[in-house]
Amino acid sequence: MVNFNPGFVSEAVRVSEDSTEARVRALRARGADATAVADSVRAWAARAPKATLAQVADHIEHIRDVAGVDAVGIGSDFDGITEVPVGLEDVSKFPDLIAELLRRGWSEGDVKKVAGLNALRVLRAAERVAAGVRAP
Repeated sequence: MVNFNPGFVSEAVRVSEDSTEARVRALRARGADATAVADSVRAWAARAPKATLAQVADHIEHIRDVAGVDAVGIGSDFDGITEVPVGLEDVSKFPDLIAELLRRGWSEGDVKKVAGLNALRVLRAAERVAAGVRAP
């Protein structure tokens, strides 16, 4: 299940986040108070690179290329991430992601797998195993 964390899908975002963490440590080491640190972080975030829907599609394609299309699903992690990629602000944007994969030449069958059929297949298999464990 592909996580949409911007630092996972964009190297530029990851580098920026690492840089911000280092700058925060340096500010604190110089005795900056919490307000100064928070103000600095907001200013840096405003200028920081942003991950995009296209980069999420790149990430999905990379996972497909490494693990195969049967091992990919859309996870997002909207309930656990604090920033989102531009163009994937919430689940209402999933059709845009699907359209991007189709635009890139993905087959309808492979897109259906990523959009949910893979997850359903794995859940059904887990249910079969659970039923077998419960059986006498």
